[in-house]
Amino acid sequence: MIRRAALTMLLGTFVLNAAAQETPSLAKAYEGRLKIGAAIEPSQLTSAEAPLLATHFNSIVAENVMKPTDIQPKEGAYNFAPADKLVAYAQGSGMAMRGHTLLWHLRTPEWMWTDKEGKPASRDLVLARLKSHIETVVGRYKGAVYAWDVVNEVIDEKQPNCLRKDKWFATTGDAYIEQAFRYAHAADPKARLYINDYSTDEPAKRQCLERIVKGLIARGVPVHGVGHQMHVSVFSPSVESIDESLTTFARLGLENQVTELDVSLYRYQAKSLSDTEAKLLQLQGERYAALMKVFLAHPELRAVTLWGISDSHTWLNHGEYEGRHDSPLLFDRQQKPKPAYTGMLNAAK
Repeated sequence: MIRRAALTMLLGTFVLNAAAQETPSLAKAYEGRLKIGAAIEPSQLTSAEAPLLATHFNSIVAENVMKPTDIQPKEGAYNFAPADKLVAYAQGSGMAMRGHTLLWHLRTPEWMWTDKEGKPASRDLVLARLKSHIETVVGRYKGAVYAWDVVNEVIDEKQPNCLRKDKWFATTGDAYIEQAFRYAHAADPKARLYINDYSTDEPAKRQCLERIVKGLIARGVPVHGVGHQMHVSVFSPSVESIDESLTTFARLGLENQVTELDVSLYRYQAKSLSDTEAKLLQLQGERYAALMKVFLAHPELRAVTLWGISDSHTWLNHGEYEGRHDSPLLFDRQQKPKPAYTGMLNAAK
């Protein structure tokens, strides 16, 4: 029985590998124009999705294992093993490696905010801890990680100063953003450094992000580009608004990257689909094609990273989206290509 099960698994893996290799490679289709990336967990390196990753992508990013709470859960106690696996895979496969992320309000470890006596940590202590974290993490992967999302989701267009009112701002003012970039640049002067955010197509959000970035540039802060998460749907936003956002930052002399692309079948905050899944999947294919054409029209945009490989592993069916049956990626739950894949491939032609 054990031998039969093992044989079945082996045959299944062979079939998946063969299918992946028979499908034209997206990485090759976009070669010389765009890096095609995927966000992954270490477990996916040996999963049913592994053949797709090897065939269609030439860049990876850690979905979670490089976030601050994951990589330094206790002060001075780093958990590098999961991230090391991804970096080793990228190097062994000739893939580019992005770093995500050095600072994010949702994944900042609690020890960051308390001193040794249990009192609220001072501004200087928090910045010193941030410096140590960035120097250690960026320094470890110097030369192996070509780009970092230095700060993630710091913009809040509802605030007069355009910055999120979180513990980082309460403790350090806006100093943490500038210093994070300076620490990262000192640790690896060749790495490309990004400010990463969502909904960058929305006018108010875009204007706030532009205001913050201009301030950083004016102060000589080494910010090289803007990361546009691009968690969108088949319905919105318009490609025109996306193009406008990319153009805004290109005019500042900055690089653009699409860092977390997926295309939901659901309308914003909806709990059920508004049409048949078959119809929505066709619209999704058209949507991917339209998006990729916009990205290709921007020479300063050199990388597009999808937030996953196939619909068998996506954040859009968990947490606040629990109970939905979303299918936002290029391959289905059986790792077969969808209209989304076809749309993306055709756009390259």
